[in-house]
Amino acid sequence: MNVTMRLTMRILGMSALMMAAVVFAQPPAPRAAYPDKPIVIIVHAKPGGAIDLTARVVSKVARKYTDAPMVIENRYGGSGAVAMRAVLGRKADGYTVLASPATFISTVQITQSDFGMEDFYFLACLTEAPEALITNRHSDVVTFEDIVADARAKEGRQIWVGPGVGSLDHLMAIKTWDKLGITATWVPYDGGGEAIAALLGKHGDVYVGNPEDVKGRPDLKIAVVSARERLKNFPETPTLLEVGCDLPDEIMWRGFAVKQGTPPDVIAYLDDLLGKVARDEEWLAFVKLNSAKAVHYRHDEFTAIVNRDSHQSVKYLQMANILASETDQSTNRIRIVAWSMIPIIALAIALVLRLRRRRPAGVSMIAGACLALAVLFFVLAFSFPPPTKGQNVGAATIPLIWSAVLAVFAVLQIRADLVNHQHVKHGRVNLVLGLILLMVVFVAILPLVGFFPATLILLLGGIYAMGYRRHGMAAAVAVSMLVFCYVIFIRTLGLPLPEGSWFQ
Repeated sequence: MNVTMRLTMRILGMSALMMAAVVFAQPPAPRAAYPDKPIVIIVHAKPGGAIDLTARVVSKVARKYTDAPMVIENRYGGSGAVAMRAVLGRKADGYTVLASPATFISTVQITQSDFGMEDFYFLACLTEAPEALITNRHSDVVTFEDIVADARAKEGRQIWVGPGVGSLDHLMAIKTWDKLGITATWVPYDGGGEAIAALLGKHGDVYVGNPEDVKGRPDLKIAVVSARERLKNFPETPTLLEVGCDLPDEIMWRGFAVKQGTPPDVIAYLDDLLGKVARDEEWLAFVKLNSAKAVHYRHDEFTAIVNRDSHQSVKYLQMANILASETDQSTNRIRIVAWSMIPIIALAIALVLRLRRRRPAGVSMIAGACLALAVLFFVLAFSFPPPTKGQNVGAATIPLIWSAVLAVFAVLQIRADLVNHQHVKHGRVNLVLGLILLMVVFVAILPLVGFFPATLILLLGGIYAMGYRRHGMAAAVAVSMLVFCYVIFIRTLGLPLPEGSWFQ
């Protein structure tokens, strides 16, 4: 029997090896000729922005030279980080193309993301557009002279709007303020379309963009443009050089990229396609109409431009206190001190409880954790860059606000527990674990549903976890906190909060 079984096993093993050899010996199925399905161009801005219009015209013109549809997918958020992640999260097969403006460089540098510009293969740059200061014709600030006079009168309260923090447009604003000796406040938006809407709604005084942004918007006026000569389409618009501001060559380039690892034959196809678009009369007419410059920088030249601007961007971001210097040793020391405060506070609370011969209660544990976080946020705030030129608030503002809120809450809880000797149940481990779980849920759903729904869930969950059952008061407290966040972060500080991908 054993001999029979061994023989059977050998036969089965040899059969399996032969089958595997046959399978692996077969050549892989040939890849379908590219392209055999629609090519998606991902745009980081909402419809209406300059990069969105550029991508749509490229898509339209490209249909003359390819049978594959080219469709636009708007993935806005994070000043372009959402769009870049969307491209990197898909296959490197050439069916996902990124519409890439110059502003992506600072997005990567400021967010210090786990990806970089080197993760993209830059196909071609097709346009260059001069930077421009744009106003609302129906506001009190219309001309360049109005901008300067109003800025000096408001002493930093004049509002400039544009896409992103540290973006090319933001740096253009900072350079202009520096050259003119004025101050203002920069309010960032996720895309040019949103910033323009804010200008039209008189929620801002100046929009930093490009001449094409006024197309189809008769209420907008280009107050001044960064060019060495007046634009043919706007002969009445002065240049910055004419008004005494030495910024003649500030430009925004726009091109297209794919994920690194895209097959060479696919890259060759896209390179040829974009080359045909760059020479097409319809495309050239569109670029000319928008007072931009039609160019065609292929991969090598385009990549060199990206690398050059990346180096310069770091310099200006550090000068503007948006990006901290890597050599700042004091920042590292501050962070070390900040994190060391957590065990110090924990030991201090344990010592107090020990001296009073009391076991730690759930309230004490929560209060201690909040106090430790408050001190952590407070100390870490000093490691953040100070406000940029023309800003009253900076990166440290939010941690300082939360530090104050957590400190007040912690002090009240500790006073109730240690001074007033309120009776509390000891060992409320479930409460602590429940609150920790709520924080995990908050962090997990924040990118999906946005700041306000996630915060509402966190607040109501925390209130009920603490045993509070007056539903009307709980709702009032939660809504009041959301209103507070809206007034402080959005209306006062001009800091856009996460919207959530589900509602975009």
